[in-house]
Amino acid sequence: MKKNLKKFAISTALATIFLINSVYAYDKKEVSVNIDNMLQPFNSTVINKDGYTLVAFRDIFEMLDIKVDWNDFKRTITAKNEDKVLTINVDTNKAKLNDKYLDMPVSVEIIDGVTYVPLRFVCEAFDMKVNWDGEKQKILIDTNKGEYIYLDDLYKEDDTKVLSQEEAVKMAQSKNSNIRNLNDAIEYSKKTSLDLQDQVIGQDYYDPAIESILRSIKSLDGQVEDKEINQKIIEDSIELSVISAATNIKTTKLNIAVLEKTIETNQKNIEALELKYKYGMISENELKQAKDTQKNNKLNLESLKNSLEIQQQTLNNILGQDSNVNVDIDLNDDFNELDKIDIDTYVIRNKEGDISIQLLKKNLERAENIDENYSHTVSEGDKIKSNNDIKTAQRKLEDGKVDMENKLRSSYNNLLKMRDNDKSLKLELNKAIDTYNTTVANYINGNATLNQVEQAELGILNVEKQIEQNKINYSISIYTFGKPYLSGGGSTDTPSM
Repeated sequence: MKKNLKKFAISTALATIFLINSVYAYDKKEVSVNIDNMLQPFNSTVINKDGYTLVAFRDIFEMLDIKVDWNDFKRTITAKNEDKVLTINVDTNKAKLNDKYLDMPVSVEIIDGVTYVPLRFVCEAFDMKVNWDGEKQKILIDTNKGEYIYLDDLYKEDDTKVLSQEEAVKMAQSKNSNIRNLNDAIEYSKKTSLDLQDQVIGQDYYDPAIESILRSIKSLDGQVEDKEINQKIIEDSIELSVISAATNIKTTKLNIAVLEKTIETNQKNIEALELKYKYGMISENELKQAKDTQKNNKLNLESLKNSLEIQQQTLNNILGQDSNVNVDIDLNDDFNELDKIDIDTYVIRNKEGDISIQLLKKNLERAENIDENYSHTVSEGDKIKSNNDIKTAQRKLEDGKVDMENKLRSSYNNLLKMRDNDKSLKLELNKAIDTYNTTVANYINGNATLNQVEQAELGILNVEKQIEQNKINYSISIYTFGKPYLSGGGSTDTPSM
């Protein structure tokens, strides 16, 4: 987010200045800055002009992670983020936001070589809210940016091609050979069935040879009849492969982002430890442990980056693409959706209507149909085999229903645990934020080090990572929960093509 500590260390302990009778007389006060409930590790210089709070422009824009430039020739300040550009003329109260000209409530002030801009105006220009807590002498800024404090800035997708989930699935399905093979097999079955039917026209159906042909015709017609079911299985399997590959990439990028930040923070800690070791404040073993941990982190980072390349190539293969693409998956992370599910009703419906159960029912129907219609001339051994086939199909159907119920109830309980975990992690996040704010307050008062602040920041980031990872896991689990047959609920015994 806006809390790059490297930018702010130089601003520590700056005095606050308020205008009293003229622009040359000021009353010094200390003012803290709170962004998205996060206390900033420094005091900012501000002035009051005609009832408006003005802040040093570099401080405020760097705090908010907004790029800023000063044009000495034009005497303008230009601040920009991803979709907005704000240009301020320091000699007037005029400003320009993208293509729209605006009047600022007060003009810019330049005092002792520092340029001050109206705080509320610049924050609202970038869709942020700002409040002033006079009792605590605190500026409160709500950036309206994302769910996370640190992860939103670190955990960003790269500039490669972005596809929606729908686009990616359509692309993968169009390039997948299984659907084409299925269609070819269906056409072959239709033709073979018609050819066999020509052979039995006018023949005695009680002839064992003709009866065998009739069974083959029935089997081929059954495969044609099952085309829609089999195509649905293939299409949903392709969609699951796209989602799984994309979320694997998302997880790896998440781990890389957090590990890179961890390495950066630990490196500063090692530098501080080296100084302590130099003056005999810590043992050589303590320093060695920190360096060994850092070495392992770097090795893990390289491993993650190698895994990311492999995962990216896997996704490209699924999509039939040669170049890297970045699939933007709309994760279903609405945990409240579980409240809409009556698990008992859901189990009953899927025990009868899930695709895997439908196929098991069809297998039983075909076994019974063969025994009923084609048993005129079969031997006693064939009759026993046919009867065993029926019993086997019945047993598989009943076992499939039991497996389906057990799997669905287990999956549902797992989803509930993920929801509970989300609530617990958010409580942990609040605790981590409290720890951070306490550490920052101690740092401002000289009772904590900058490294301790950064370690507290890392604590927040790690909890954010756990929250995001839990959501990724939930998104996959809720998808397969809605399509039980994709996660192996009983044997489908899909007819071969």
